[in-house]
Amino acid sequence: MSTPHPSTASPDASGRRDAARALLQQPIVTVAGDRETFDLVRRHAAPLKAMFADRLGYRLVVEPTFVRLLKAPLEPTAPHRALRHTDGTEFGAITYACLALVCAALIEPGTGDRVSARTLLEQVRADARENGIVFGDSVSEERNFAAALRILEEWGVITESDPMDEENGDAPHFGIHRDLLPYLLDARLHEMSRPAAALTHLEHEPAGRRLYRRLVEDPFVARDELDDESAAILARDRHELARMLDEDFGLVLEVRAEGALAYDPAGVLTDDAFPGPGTLRHASLLLVSELVGRFGDRAAATLHVDAQTLDSILGDLATSHSRTWKSTYVRDLALLRRDVVALLTRLGLARPHEDGLELTAPAARYRPAPAESHCR
Repeated sequence: MSTPHPSTASPDASGRRDAARALLQQPIVTVAGDRETFDLVRRHAAPLKAMFADRLGYRLVVEPTFVRLLKAPLEPTAPHRALRHTDGTEFGAITYACLALVCAALIEPGTGDRVSARTLLEQVRADARENGIVFGDSVSEERNFAAALRILEEWGVITESDPMDEENGDAPHFGIHRDLLPYLLDARLHEMSRPAAALTHLEHEPAGRRLYRRLVEDPFVARDELDDESAAILARDRHELARMLDEDFGLVLEVRAEGALAYDPAGVLTDDAFPGPGTLRHASLLLVSELVGRFGDRAAATLHVDAQTLDSILGDLATSHSRTWKSTYVRDLALLRRDVVALLTRLGLARPHEDGLELTAPAARYRPAPAESHCR
């Protein structure tokens, strides 16, 4: 469960807001996985259902053993949010296909409430062959299958019930949360005319709802990414939007010429913490600080930085931190630049550019602060 947001609101309003914040970070909550958050959401289920539906177009499902917040797709201009492997790399098409095949095997009639990993893998292999899906070599197959199982365990869809018996070479078994499985997606894919329809079936929603969804879900919404109607609503109703964001999620709205930023003063409500541990986040923070410090006031607006400049700065940083940074990034500057740009883009601090990146206005928040002098 996330840290409760400090508030002067009534206990009911404060509890409802804490539940809403928890659901944004954890859209699937099971009794077995997080009883405290589950009880909190159930206690405020009615107003939460109304708020999510009216203001965001989301559907909150509350069942005896789980709650599921079914979110609507974001607009194409929103930062891409992929599932990730344990090493931080994004799921590729094959891994998503493997995840879908595992789900299909789990929900297959006759599977029961418990299945062995070996049986599951055999079914996935058979379905993959039938659908012309190639996983590659055995290492790739094992990695994709393990990634799919890990995600489903995190979501509470499966639970490892019998750890592997090493002496007998037996495979682990998983308990299946069958009631939750049908709610992993918010739409029936087989009823859609084409795959892209899964992302566009809600594109005709009211502009006010689309704008509110972007403010809640995105760290920064650039004004030039908004359509005319959404931009007009932001200009006209900014005070009402600020009130709603505070009331619903404890977010503070900041609107400037470049766009809008809805941030959490507690620094808790995020699915991608920054700064944070690891080479990528450390390198990204140091890069942004260097760029903001180097270009000064020009960094207050969108600023193009070419690849040569990025490589020069990142190269110096990699040399300075070669003993503590991940060796693959120290050796491969192009890889480091690619992943740093991708991370900053997800955070709304930059946009990709064919030659480098474009630093956005919120990056100015990471302007280096002069160290305090302790001289007497």
